[in-house]
Amino acid sequence: MGVLRIVTERRPLRRVVRVLAVVSGLSLALAGAVVISGFIALTVSPMMAARLLTTGGGRFQRFVDHTFETIGNWYGRRLTGSLSLRPITLLIVVALIGTTVFMFEKTSTELAPDEDQGAAFAVVNAPPYATIDYTQKYLDAISERIKDVPEIDARFSIAGISAANSAFSGLVLKPWEQRKRSQAQIQQELQTRLNGVAGVQAFVFGIPSLPGTGGGLPISFVIQSTNDASRVYAYAEDIKKKAQASGKFIVVQDSISFETPQVEVLVDRQRAAALGVSVADIGNTLTLLVGENSVAKFDRDSRAYDIIPQVPQADRFNPESLQKFFVRNQSGTMLPLSSVVTLKTVASAPAIEQFNQLNSATLTALPVPGVTTGQGLQELQELTKQVLPAGYFVQYAGQSRTEIAAGNTLLIAFGLAIIVIYLVLAAQFESFRDPFVIMMAVPLSMFGALVPLNLGLTTINIYTQVGLITLVGLITKHGILMVQFANELRETSGVDRRTAIIQAAQIRLRPILMTTAAMVLGVLPLILSTGAGAKARFSMGLVIAAGMAVGTIFTLFVVPMFYTLVSARNRPQRRNEATHAPVLPPTE
Repeated sequence: MGVLRIVTERRPLRRVVRVLAVVSGLSLALAGAVVISGFIALTVSPMMAARLLTTGGGRFQRFVDHTFETIGNWYGRRLTGSLSLRPITLLIVVALIGTTVFMFEKTSTELAPDEDQGAAFAVVNAPPYATIDYTQKYLDAISERIKDVPEIDARFSIAGISAANSAFSGLVLKPWEQRKRSQAQIQQELQTRLNGVAGVQAFVFGIPSLPGTGGGLPISFVIQSTNDASRVYAYAEDIKKKAQASGKFIVVQDSISFETPQVEVLVDRQRAAALGVSVADIGNTLTLLVGENSVAKFDRDSRAYDIIPQVPQADRFNPESLQKFFVRNQSGTMLPLSSVVTLKTVASAPAIEQFNQLNSATLTALPVPGVTTGQGLQELQELTKQVLPAGYFVQYAGQSRTEIAAGNTLLIAFGLAIIVIYLVLAAQFESFRDPFVIMMAVPLSMFGALVPLNLGLTTINIYTQVGLITLVGLITKHGILMVQFANELRETSGVDRRTAIIQAAQIRLRPILMTTAAMVLGVLPLILSTGAGAKARFSMGLVIAAGMAVGTIFTLFVVPMFYTLVSARNRPQRRNEATHAPVLPPTE
């Protein structure tokens, strides 16, 4: 019979906590930077402005002022025209929001992008009947095939890590500045070379990008049921074949297999009783000769050594040789085992796996380059809907379990960010309308951020999630500048909503563009970074840069349109107490 292996998942919570700790660290860094920036803006910046700014300015300042004045006049004319076509602008906003939702659902997802960490692993699986010598032979052949790859600095290999037919190899690459190819490109070449080794199945994968997400292949998909283990194995094999045929995976492995040859020794009890041989003597004889059990110890040089009696290896690995052994009957006569036993070879599982106390089979997979773990999990989920009948369930293990658990927090965190910012703005403006107008810029910036993600430049991962949430706070600053200034114009000058927002948008265009340019240029080093952690920095920088650039363009026309629709029609007019005349805002 097979050996029972119970798999319990008590560590996913720890893994999720580790992932959230990484995200929290990034969030705290961003929040701390904003707090310090705000303190400097309220203290150091005014002092420096008073000391350094002079009246008149030079040629460069006059050029900048003239340029922004020209852009402001051009923008004012375009904004006036767009406010005359508010239904069309509103339809464009609805279309953009719908497109944003569509892109969010279709964009590839993963826990974290695969980083170039300067190291890779290779797992080698031999047939179930393979011995340790068989596995070592092909492991040496693999080492011979990859020894001339110039980027490999060191390597090691271990045969028989979990069973005689499995092996493991580690590859350490040269530092980033000493090689021209990335880790992903090197892995593709290594995989091509390993595919040419007949007799074993070998594949290369990178180290998990996040600590605490488990080792092994990045996708772990568990199929479980209360039915017999052989039935679970049959359905798992069906899904495995369909997944391999989809072309999205380099390899798909099943954790259990009913293909391991097993020899059953059947005792003819009636004949054994007639010959005076007890079943216990037959069992003890087989245990002594082939069981590799320790029967005693002896001391040598102050060390204890086990005494393990066994027949030569050639006789132990050949089932037919068992019938050549002899057993003693009750009268002391030696009888051949073949007279009382027969041999039967059957296929069985080396281990019966249980996941959370249910019979299960775990499919581990390695996606092909260009296919994310999120796409791989989605493919397996679709296949289970086609294959699995009632009474079968799906769970996740390892990195996949962490990805599913942590990935569901994006919408929650995003929703909480929207609510908190809305409430803060409502308290600041003493209105529930103005915050709504300001935050209409958020879905438009999300559209800009998701465009490069949908084009495949990166994926939705924990780094882009932090970037999207950060973008909510950054893009609302544009709306605050326009709405606050428009409200002041209406209170001091008594102008209508349309005139106020046009003047406010035109006057505040310069700080809006400068804020956007400063933010985009500030994250440009993240986009252009190389080396360790480059993909994580690229993901966050790309989301912020694209969201700010595209979101600002739409914000300049959408926020004024919503202001004329939603803002209160009448505001109490505030007059200067000295002259009792409306106070006009200064113009640049």
